[in-house]
Amino acid sequence: MNFKISLQQGLIWRSLYFLSLLLVNIFFSRYLKASTIGWVFYLTNIFAFVQLLASLSLESGITYFAASGKINANHLFWVSSTWSIVIGFISSFLLYFYLHYFGELDPAAGMKYFYFSFCYITGLLLTNYATVLFYAKGVFKLPNILMVSLNFILLLLILCFFSFYTNALDIVLNIYFLFFLLQGFILILAYLIQNKSWREFGWPNKAETKKILRFSIISLMANTIFFLVYRIDYWFVHKSPVCTDADLGNYIQVSKIGQMLLIVPQIIASVVYPGTASGQGREQFHAGIMIIARLLSRLFLVALIITSFFGNTIFITVFGETFDRMWLPFMILIPGIFALSVLTMLSSYFAGKGNLRVNVIGASIALMIVITGDYFFVPKYGIIAAACVSSMAYMANLAFSLRQFKLDYNINIIHFFTWKKSDFSWLKKFSTKEKFD
Repeated sequence: MNFKISLQQGLIWRSLYFLSLLLVNIFFSRYLKASTIGWVFYLTNIFAFVQLLASLSLESGITYFAASGKINANHLFWVSSTWSIVIGFISSFLLYFYLHYFGELDPAAGMKYFYFSFCYITGLLLTNYATVLFYAKGVFKLPNILMVSLNFILLLLILCFFSFYTNALDIVLNIYFLFFLLQGFILILAYLIQNKSWREFGWPNKAETKKILRFSIISLMANTIFFLVYRIDYWFVHKSPVCTDADLGNYIQVSKIGQMLLIVPQIIASVVYPGTASGQGREQFHAGIMIIARLLSRLFLVALIITSFFGNTIFITVFGETFDRMWLPFMILIPGIFALSVLTMLSSYFAGKGNLRVNVIGASIALMIVITGDYFFVPKYGIIAAACVSSMAYMANLAFSLRQFKLDYNINIIHFFTWKKSDFSWLKKFSTKEKFD
């Protein structure tokens, strides 16, 4: 897999997709306001955790074995598609049962929550499996064009309903969750047609299944722990006696912006993982990670300066006047988000090498910091404490992964952060037809 070509395609098409997500988020937030959007995001956070567990992180195993060519990609397609629908229904039913009997759910709203969860969980499972199968083959354009198109259609529907109907909330929420399911089915269908997967209908054999499950379950441990690292603070903020619904909405929106700043690292990671798993050009991949980390440090410094002077005005202008408590938590989180940006690439690199142990241990260290810090400080100091603790946890996780990277390649960690003029030469070569050294 050619690192430069794959990275260029990933950056172009994935950037368009994330831009469309940002626009949906902005308009959704402006219409729903901080307190209501906070509830929607909190609900989807619960669904996302269930989806993560239900997925068994098969997308990690699929990427690794499809990219390396060790298991037939079409067999992986059929098993993941079937698993998505079956486990999506089961997970939604169990979640409905839990919310109904233990979550103080209004019985009249029960089927609505089942519908929301089924659309979200099944849709994300299908989407994740389809996209990693595309990416394992180096195909970035088609799946992202489809997802961008659907997001713009959703955006237009949101604008139309909120502009012409006074009581459009229920309709818009139904459409919003339906689009997750619609996106998943369209991507699966696109992969089926492009690869003529019906010609190789079947599932991995017993030995292959064991390999996938063994790899995926270890990855699931790392992903579950890191999910909690990144999102368990929502629960502490939600339960904090000093935090309102508006505080929760502001804090989750800060987290969403942080996720947007991770777009480039996530795109790179989506290239690094299958590229490393294929075993081709690993030296080029690890050298590229260090250069990109140094370039990102410059971007985050600029973001810190701009936010320090204009952040509050920007947040209120973009998201609305109810998002007036984002500035300070965001400023505190920026160093941690930078740490996450480098960590995202490193984690994909270790996963591509099959060394998932590093990701599990690093995420476990961060989780201990988050739970301990949030337990003692968030009930008293609210979203400011949550931001401080999370930022420290992300940096601790990065420190551990950097140490492991150093042991693998015997390099000085300072090379990740010391700016070099040659970085811009690399960037110039990347944006032109020149070849990397």
